Amino acid sequence: MKRRLRCQQLAFIAMLLACLLFSGYQIKTAVAAVNNPQQTLMVAPVIPDDNQVKKAAGYYELQLPQTEDRTITVQAYNASAKALTVGVSILDAQTGTNGVVQYVKPKQVNRQYLTIAGSDLVKTPAQITLAPGETKDVPVVLKASKARPKGTYLSAIHLIALTPTDTANVRQRIAYTIGLVLHQGRDFQSLEALRLKQTSLVKRSSGFQLRYRFLNPERHFLKDATASVQLTNASSRFFSLKMQQPLSRIAPQTQFVMTHDIQGQKPVSGQYRLLAEIKQGRHLKTITQYVRITGDGKLIASSRTAFRLAQQKWNLLKVAIGIVVLGIIGFVLFRWRQHRKAKKSAEI
Repeated sequence: MKRRLRCQQLAFIAMLLACLLFSGYQIKTAVAAVNNPQQTLMVAPVIPDDNQVKKAAGYYELQLPQTEDRTITVQAYNASAKALTVGVSILDAQTGTNGVVQYVKPKQVNRQYLTIAGSDLVKTPAQITLAPGETKDVPVVLKASKARPKGTYLSAIHLIALTPTDTANVRQRIAYTIGLVLHQGRDFQSLEALRLKQTSLVKRSSGFQLRYRFLNPERHFLKDATASVQLTNASSRFFSLKMQQPLSRIAPQTQFVMTHDIQGQKPVSGQYRLLAEIKQGRHLKTITQYVRITGDGKLIASSRTAFRLAQQKWNLLKVAIGIVVLGIIGFVLFRWRQHRKAKKSAEI
């Protein structure tokens, strides 16, 4: 009985200590969250009811206004104990390597292809000031126009602030990027205009890399596509190369590079047929080109005629090799029979 009583007392004391420890930990954590110097700028998009994607997606997808400018808002909150100056700007979309959207400053976009950028259609204040604990709506004005070309304009709202830290003369950079997909009319996603502009070869220390430069010249925002590229050697399928690459996002009116790394091999010279297929759902785009890899490892444009001529030469060479092999076999058999007859004659 005494042993059982002692066990119960020890269990009660352990439970009491555990409760005290856990309650103290919770209180301490709550205080730390309030006074955390790292929590400074907080941003949330105010999603309107006519947004074309769910609010949980966290970005805007809207039709552009036709007659009157429209204002949407982004809420910015200063959770620090000091005033914050927040820079506000609109970034434009470019397509990075292997089909990944990147947002860059308007000066960095290639205006040769992106003739009208999303930043041309949106206006924001250059900066706002937030007092400690203040929440403010940042206005984002969508400009109205009936004359602009139909299609999709892809951009992003960018908010950035430099916040103080515990270290003297050191400030922390906090930035938020919120997607802004704007449509003028309905966007029919199409692969028809997608083009393969250039194919190049780059030598590496332990192999080489093939680079395929694609162009999406239309105002179509392409999502969840897959590209496969096959290089077929005119002489032998043994030297052929094939790759497949998912292209998650291709921004309108941009060009991008798709790369294929080949490790531990050297490029084999010869004529090649390049077959590129881009699939998106039920849609399929097929591109055929002809290239040549030179003896020094350079890749240059070629033609269908040159590829077929190389195939014919290789086929003739195979026929010639076959004839020579058959001739050698026939000669060996003939000599063997002659030798056998001579041996039988000698025995008689």
